[in-house]
Amino acid sequence: MADPAGFEGALAALPEAKRELARLMLAARQPVPAHPAPRSGAGPVPPTALQCRLWRRERTHPAVATGSHALRLTGPLDPQRLVAALTGVLRRHEALRTRLTVSTSGQPRLHVDEEPVLRLTRADLSGFTPQAAAERVAVQSTESASTVLDLESGRTSAFRLLRLAPDEHVLILASHLAVFDGWSSGVFLTDLAAGYREGPTGPGGSAADPPELQFPDYADWQHRWLAGPDGSAELARRRAVFAADPPAPRAPGGFERGHVPVRLARGPVDAGLELGAAEGATPFMTLLTALAVVLARRQGRTSLVIGTPAAGRFAGPLEGAVGQFTTVVPIRLDLAGGPTFRELLHRTRAAVADALAHQRLPVDVLFGEGTPPPYNVLFALHNYPAVPLDLPGIEVGQLPGPPARHLELYSPDPAAALACIGLVERDGEIGGTAEYNRHAATPEDVRGLLTGIEDVLDRATAAPASPLTT
Repeated sequence: MADPAGFEGALAALPEAKRELARLMLAARQPVPAHPAPRSGAGPVPPTALQCRLWRRERTHPAVATGSHALRLTGPLDPQRLVAALTGVLRRHEALRTRLTVSTSGQPRLHVDEEPVLRLTRADLSGFTPQAAAERVAVQSTESASTVLDLESGRTSAFRLLRLAPDEHVLILASHLAVFDGWSSGVFLTDLAAGYREGPTGPGGSAADPPELQFPDYADWQHRWLAGPDGSAELARRRAVFAADPPAPRAPGGFERGHVPVRLARGPVDAGLELGAAEGATPFMTLLTALAVVLARRQGRTSLVIGTPAAGRFAGPLEGAVGQFTTVVPIRLDLAGGPTFRELLHRTRAAVADALAHQRLPVDVLFGEGTPPPYNVLFALHNYPAVPLDLPGIEVGQLPGPPARHLELYSPDPAAALACIGLVERDGEIGGTAEYNRHAATPEDVRGLLTGIEDVLDRATAAPASPLTT
């Protein structure tokens, strides 16, 4: 076997264009596994399909790929220890040290910077009244969500530490959605807490040791797998499933974001979920089935496609890495033949299982660049693992922030989207926020989808053996 160090040295001696060509040729000769594996070498890799889309869009829409989170920290916080812990998390996860450049051949490439750069601003609000301080925290949170982050420069995160009192702080994180998804929040907080408790080289090691798989490993694998025979064959098979489904129509006015809070009534929903559980359906499957009936009735169709965001961490080692792994899984639902709700539940179970088995395929590649997908409604029942930020002597609480930018993240063409309904089950309630396209829907249209779900579940539990009218 060749000496890896000598091999890397020989590659480094080549001009950049030839070095990249040599890497591609060597990678093409190696079989691509079905799941991501640590990449060989530390050179640049191709970005994912989603990253390419966000990179192109942020050129004309600054801050379109910015997400923001805020935490209230009550207790004797050590700011310097927090700074060291934040820097340690950036050092541990390659995704938070990546930048995108265009190679001499014109192809975008992801580079990983060796050293982390912590961008942290501080503000002392302890001289304000509680009401004035709260107003300034809200302003800072809104500003954070509008922070212009840039994948090309590597400015993909920015922090704000606000001091309200000696034992009261607010930490706000702005992150680029090309490198940070919802699941990453839990990973980030777990590592931040470990780094704060133990230091960067503490006995637990979690704050210092890198995860088994990094996001660039995944990006490199995705590019090679899609170009290989297995990925190409799976892509062809999946495209055939949706060949008869027309692309969603684009709104004449384009895309303009709107948000509306939504909540499901517990009476009919609880009864509907109980009926679904008796048929082996998860709460997501049951609610998705009801939504499919609502959309089929409105569109006068007996088959339709609904998109759902999936975590995309189909390999166990990916669960411990920060990165943007989320993908949209299109689910094709068949309502032909006047099925009962129970029968439709079983169809939905099979359709969801089949769709999730293909979450390795990025939706941008599945339907092609510039082509709207065959769905205009996305539905999610979020189940990210709840991870408390365990800081010694400090009580941690989540602060509400500006609504997320889900449609531009999840939809290859936001102008062809009607709404993204994101629900969370918490404290006995199912609710959340729906993002919609103001040029395609109104708040009343979106709320109508939720009341429609309640009505379908109410009728299904009253007469579970009756055929559905679509």
